[in-house]
Amino acid sequence: MSRAKNSAPRTVLTNDELARAALALIDEEGVEAFSFRKLSAVTGVPTMTIANRFGSKDALMKAALGEMLAENKIEPVTGETWQQSLRRVAHANRSMALAHPKAFMLFVMTPQFESPSLEFTRSVFATHESDTLPAHMPEYFLSLMHSFLTGFQLQEMYVNEHYSGNVPVADGESGDRQRMARMIAGLYDEDAFNRNLEIIIAGFAACFDLPS
Repeated sequence: MSRAKNSAPRTVLTNDELARAALALIDEEGVEAFSFRKLSAVTGVPTMTIANRFGSKDALMKAALGEMLAENKIEPVTGETWQQSLRRVAHANRSMALAHPKAFMLFVMTPQFESPSLEFTRSVFATHESDTLPAHMPEYFLSLMHSFLTGFQLQEMYVNEHYSGNVPVADGESGDRQRMARMIAGLYDEDAFNRNLEIIIAGFAACFDLPS
């Protein structure tokens, strides 16, 4: 039977386009609020079509993560020192988190040994490989930097979203709480990030007698 003349044409999007739309929606509403139904509403693609294409919400969110990571490609740079590579990767990671404060949770939630985090991790690992360093150093870099970057970015994003410079003080509480809150908020900004990064680099150099 032919389609009725008054039936509306269905929106046709590729999987990559749907993944990018999912990333934009997660950026706007967050991971927990994301659903096939909401993506259908903003794209015009039927819910069941989206479900059939990706198979599960988890698979679609990983596709969205893949789009976010594609914006932040990490590749080895010829002639770069190990300090420069650590700084470059760290700042690229922070830039990604600041550009996608809500969608960054996709990166946090996906294990490094699962795609697309696995491919991203492999590229970071290759960036840290060097003939002048002990063979195990890329592993040490990866472990410590992933822990530092993930924790710092989550705190910085929370501060950026919720801290307005004026922390309410309940009846009977002193101003110490407000002063402490301001101090803590100041621990998660660009200056703090750079300071912590240099401490990590100096620590690696001292602990493993790495070339300067």
